[in-house]
Amino acid sequence: MARTRKKGNTGKRYTDAQKREILDFVNSQGRGGITAAGKKYGVSYIALRRWMNGAGVGRGRKPGRAAGKGLDGRKLKTVRTALKALKAFKKEITLVQRTLKILAK
Repeated sequence: MARTRKKGNTGKRYTDAQKREILDFVNSQGRGGITAAGKKYGVSYIALRRWMNGAGVGRGRKPGRAAGKGLDGRKLKTVRTALKALKAFKKEITLVQRTLKILAK
């Protein structure tokens, strides 16, 4: 026998106030806050991440930590990779300019 899934709104819905309360709990926990909130409130990890990323609500930083420059790990890695490529390109340009000077004499 195959189970049939009930159609319609089957998931739990949260009000904005409930979401804020849960996200405040996540922020207060620091590392592991999402897992702790999932266990305490019964909200899935995916839902919590969607709430945090969706409405411009971020995890925030613990007091006393230096604020970042708006780059997460992936963006920072991309910027560093691009910077390395630019430095390598600059070296190539410098070598070509030296060669041109020598040939121009």
